[in-house]
Amino acid sequence: MVSRIADTLPAGTGARTLLALLIAVLLLGQCGCGLLYKHRVETAVGTLWTNGNLQLARQYQEDLRWMKEGLQQVLPNNSEGIGSTSILLVQNDDDRIIHEDQTRTAGWYNHTLSLIQFTPTPPAEKLLLPNQPDPKEHRTLLHELAHHFTSDDQRIRSTWWLAEAIACSLEISYLDAQGQFQVPPLHPMQYQIARSALSNLGRANFTQLARRIISENWHGFYRDDGDLAKRYAIAWALFWTLQGQQQGTLEQRLDEVLKLEDEQIIEQIPAVIQAITPSLQTQLREHLEQDHHSRWVIDQALRGYRIDGQRLLEAIDLELASADPEGQVWAWSSATRLILRSRSRLNRVTRNDWLQRIEQQLISGSLEVKLAICTNFPEYRMAPNLYPRLIDLLESSDGNLRSAAATALSRVSSHPTIINPHFWKFAPESKRAVEVSDWRSWQQNR
Repeated sequence: MVSRIADTLPAGTGARTLLALLIAVLLLGQCGCGLLYKHRVETAVGTLWTNGNLQLARQYQEDLRWMKEGLQQVLPNNSEGIGSTSILLVQNDDDRIIHEDQTRTAGWYNHTLSLIQFTPTPPAEKLLLPNQPDPKEHRTLLHELAHHFTSDDQRIRSTWWLAEAIACSLEISYLDAQGQFQVPPLHPMQYQIARSALSNLGRANFTQLARRIISENWHGFYRDDGDLAKRYAIAWALFWTLQGQQQGTLEQRLDEVLKLEDEQIIEQIPAVIQAITPSLQTQLREHLEQDHHSRWVIDQALRGYRIDGQRLLEAIDLELASADPEGQVWAWSSATRLILRSRSRLNRVTRNDWLQRIEQQLISGSLEVKLAICTNFPEYRMAPNLYPRLIDLLESSDGNLRSAAATALSRVSSHPTIINPHFWKFAPESKRAVEVSDWRSWQQNR
């Protein structure tokens, strides 16, 4: 979920309460936080405090290391001299869903106190929204950390739309297959929200809203009127378009944007409108040939409604031609997701050819590839050609593969089956054989 910033405070009783709380945290200091939080974890950027899952806190400990290194890499001047920050990890009820428009819920950053609070995605949301981006659960934290790493620049900190636009641009950064920090060429979710806003508002009203966003104060930008997500997206689109007109590194392009006056930015709103007019799939295709972003582009494209399956398969084939075992696993999992989905714009010959290739991997591929294929079968997609191979895998010597194959069969057929992982991993072979026999009888009688 997209995080929010509360870098300064609006008037009102709620604000005074929050201010009092923040001051209390500041006065307590590092040792005093132990009175409020059970667990303390030292990280690369400061102390992380939590009353929740200590194991989860330690996972973020590693995330914060590469996040810090990455942000220092892309923002070397801005991050120079940046001090430590205290991080409050707050865990909601397992059944609470955090929605994108719940402002200052998923996370916030306060410059005065150098304090981050964030709430990881609850288990209930992971279950109900399995196809949402950010599988590594780091977006909220990286967004707030980006605020921290740009907080010493008064020009950014006092320009609300730009502060959020920069943080949104950096929040989806990731480590590529070589472990290198990468900032994607666009933010798919923000792009779609901005494009939808343009479609719903029309050019004139979109332009008017964008003009307001550029000049709004804290209270105006962050007001909870149901349009905050839209303002975030338009702010991101403004920065994305403006920095795309510049040359150099991300930080050099940011510096050029910071030199622009409001009127100069307003003059570029038509360029913003033009930039967000193409479909997201069209935008993604523009970056498919960039080696360092190709996997990211394919992963994003596969989340779309209608995709250019042929172009994506060509890029996947390049990965399959490499000798990288990890690349092979990724490529076969992606090919499975693509082939066994609707609206991929693939002809029957191409689809059947790839189904045969996937079938062959289920027979003779590595254990890792077989697992990747089985775990990427989409729900409710018939794949009768693969049934026999999946049934064979129910007798594999590897319990994890048996369990994955059973889950895959449950997704692509209507035949009742046991999918309990414990059964397929640990049940006596005699009991598993009964289930396998039932599957073979079903297959023969189809």
